[in-house]
Amino acid sequence: MKKDVLVSVLGTQRNDVGETDTIHLVTEGRMFIKPNSYYIVYNESEISGMEGTTTALKVEANRVTLNRMGRSELKQTFEEGVLNESVYVTPYGSMHMGVLPSKVQVDLGDKGGSINLEYELQFDQRKLSDNSLLITVKEEHRFSELR
Repeated sequence: MKKDVLVSVLGTQRNDVGETDTIHLVTEGRMFIKPNSYYIVYNESEISGMEGTTTALKVEANRVTLNRMGRSELKQTFEEGVLNESVYVTPYGSMHMGVLPSKVQVDLGDKGGSINLEYELQFDQRKLSDNSLLITVKEEHRFSELR
């Protein structure tokens, strides 16, 4: 089953000197409901700095896999306590990247919900920052459907 949804992504990045960067993106997307997982697909925008990139999230009970395709490419798995390394490909070059999640909390159902990720971000096997991602998914009700 497929549903139109509104996806809200709130990302926070805190470096080792305490500087914090926050980004908030709200966009339309699609949610695909499978027997043991959900897929959430949306297009990145200029706000995220990844215009021309599509993000797909495979959401399972204890694991979230992020797959970016297009101008930027990345496949990253978030599983509590498990270091996942990958190559992040951008128009400006490639980087070796890793995530070590301390929290992977999924509260998602057929009508939407949330995904809460907290993780250490690493570049070239060195800690870059502590990050959090709060992704909220809600069914989108179009005006024509309300009549």
